[in-house]
Amino acid sequence: MRSNINLLPWRENNRLERRRQFYLEGSIVALLVIGFLGIAFFNGQRLLSAQEARNARLDTEIQILDQKLAEFSEKKLARDALEKRLNLVNSLQTQRNNTTMLFNLLPEVTPDGVVLDSVSLKAGKVNVKGRSRSNAQLASLLALLESKPGATDVQIHSIINNDNRQQEDGAVNSFMLTFALTEFVSPELSEEVKNGS
Repeated sequence: MRSNINLLPWRENNRLERRRQFYLEGSIVALLVIGFLGIAFFNGQRLLSAQEARNARLDTEIQILDQKLAEFSEKKLARDALEKRLNLVNSLQTQRNNTTMLFNLLPEVTPDGVVLDSVSLKAGKVNVKGRSRSNAQLASLLALLESKPGATDVQIHSIINNDNRQQEDGAVNSFMLTFALTEFVSPELSEEVKNGS
């Protein structure tokens, strides 16, 4: 006959103690893991918030810089327009000398016996209508004009001999000639100035 008597009850107690110890350690490890995960999560959220704040500040700074760049572009356009106007004014100042240059040239090349009835200047081209007493005086006018460095492209377009209708000043020939002023200054009008802007 066998008896079912446990002579060592401490084994059961030891097993229960070990089970309780296991659950306790497992709970502590689980709490530590949950704590570390919580700390990591909150740290990640803090880093994410800090990065989003930095990104927002960068976006704000970029918008400010974009506005400044737009202002610089507008100022550059205004400066370019002002420079074009200044160049035009300088060109017009220089162009004022064209008439003076022409009136200095004409007395030097007009011999006695030649009368200039009309002189017109357009874009550096001078049209002269006049009268002369003889062909020799007219030839002298042409030779003097061609010898001057201020005049180029001298062309006579018509000579009308009026022997039968001598004028009061003795002129018998009517003529028309053209030449170009070599130092003529023509202002370069920009599109903005042409359009009146």
